[in-house]
Amino acid sequence: MRIEDYDTIHDTKDPKQIARILHRRFGNRYNSFMLSHGAEKHPAINLLVNGDLAYLCYWPNEEHAGFNSIGGREGLNPDGQTAFFLSEHTLHEMPNVYVISFSDALTVAQEFAVSRGLPKSIQWEEL
Repeated sequence: MRIEDYDTIHDTKDPKQIARILHRRFGNRYNSFMLSHGAEKHPAINLLVNGDLAYLCYWPNEEHAGFNSIGGREGLNPDGQTAFFLSEHTLHEMPNVYVISFSDALTVAQEFAVSRGLPKSIQWEEL
């Protein structure tokens, strides 16, 4: 699986390496990862991280609008938003209903490394 963040690209299917790569943060809190397979653009997952929180979007193909992770993480205001960075300088706020734990996002990434289909380890909302 190809893992690309703000300034690095890795290629691995090893669960431990995936975990090590996805724990990389900028400013000790943020990163944005694009997960795909080889040179193919789809299917793909965008994984946004803010500390121990994450947001995922899965695109099965170029024509599909995608799927959002379904969260409702305990302790977050269900009507609130969580800030993520799409790039080092581009802030994006996501509704908390789509925010999941980073540990759940890591499980999704490890599942996606071995199966290109929509990961089944979390719930998704089709766009």
